[in-house]
Amino acid sequence: MSDRNDDVKVYQDKKTKAEDYKSSAYTLLLVGVIGLAALVMMWAGVLPFRFAGAGRYITYGGMGVLFVVFIVIGILSFGSSKRYAGEAADEEVLTDRIKAWAKEQITADSIKESVWFEEGTPDEMKYFQYFEAIKTAVTQEFGNVDASYLDALCEELYADIFEGK
Repeated sequence: MSDRNDDVKVYQDKKTKAEDYKSSAYTLLLVGVIGLAALVMMWAGVLPFRFAGAGRYITYGGMGVLFVVFIVIGILSFGSSKRYAGEAADEEVLTDRIKAWAKEQITADSIKESVWFEEGTPDEMKYFQYFEAIKTAVTQEFGNVDASYLDALCEELYADIFEGK
């Protein structure tokens, strides 16, 4: 049975993703290069230990392939890091535009006036209604944006509008 929350994605901004990919790239490259160098030095007899027996070629080959894969994935991670760094700049501009627009156009009173509640509605239910009203206003002004990005941004806007942060 599939749970509805299986499809929920936690938003991670592009700048953080770029940094994560970059640190992963450095780690993978470092491990790959050091591992490959150690493997070559073991095979050449420079290091005081070696793999012995008939399976040593399989061991050297398997480990060599593994370290080469680390290096390749590290290089690809650098590419992803650069791509996300470029997207991060665009995302930051959009975020600043939305926040500036919201500061001018959305107030706590305007949100409260746009939502109707029955008498005695709990504050938790009001939060969700207000949150949806903010999402609707942003979507109407800026069009469709990534759902997880919109949720994260609207949480910030809600805090700015209602909690005065």
